[in-house]
Amino acid sequence: MSTPTLSSRGIAKSFTSGSIVQHVIKDSWLDIFPGELTLIVGPSGSGKSTMLSMLSGLLRPDKGRVCVLGQELWALDERRLDRFRLEHCGFVFQGFNLFGALSALENVILPLQYLGLKGGLARERAQRALDEVGLRERSHLRPAELSGGEKQRVAIARALVKQPELVFADEPTSALDKTNGQIVIDILKRIASDHGATVLGVTHDPRLLSHADRVIHLEDGLVTRDERNDAVRAAAEG
Repeated sequence: MSTPTLSSRGIAKSFTSGSIVQHVIKDSWLDIFPGELTLIVGPSGSGKSTMLSMLSGLLRPDKGRVCVLGQELWALDERRLDRFRLEHCGFVFQGFNLFGALSALENVILPLQYLGLKGGLARERAQRALDEVGLRERSHLRPAELSGGEKQRVAIARALVKQPELVFADEPTSALDKTNGQIVIDILKRIASDHGATVLGVTHDPRLLSHADRVIHLEDGLVTRDERNDAVRAAAEG
């Protein structure tokens, strides 16, 4: 087994509403590895998205440590944390989060501009990322002219264009039909295997589980099962 890209050590998160305290994540210890598609699954309210947010630097845990690429993530101040996410992480969300006034190509170029890469080189890299998700012929279109599956592929290209070591995907197929969901999960799997990236997603879609290298089951804020691909595929086929 290779060295983990991402590790959590005793992280926990609670939310308070009035006098009610909800313990969403309880004492989580995980190691996530490069070159794999890892999915966190569980029922609604199990803490999947909260877990992903803490591991990706979007939500500070109440306690515990998150180490990413050898860096103590939550020891960084806000400016350095923003920069770390920009340089090393790609994000894919359920709602696509595309800019409606920009073409697919312009949406993909955008993060490169924040990295200081502009002009022809940025355009070339963005076009290659769109090629990789099968949208070469659609790169001039705006989001309103694209299907839901195409919008999500643009979002993946936008994450991929930075050549990140880590890609985080929050319910990436929940708004898609079976065919487009299959395309998206195949792309995420390929990013892990071909690029050696660490791809970590959360989903409630059982159709995706057999495509993962590893499935982590979460219930009531605790990991209840942690299965590698052979066990997952055997269960899906059985």
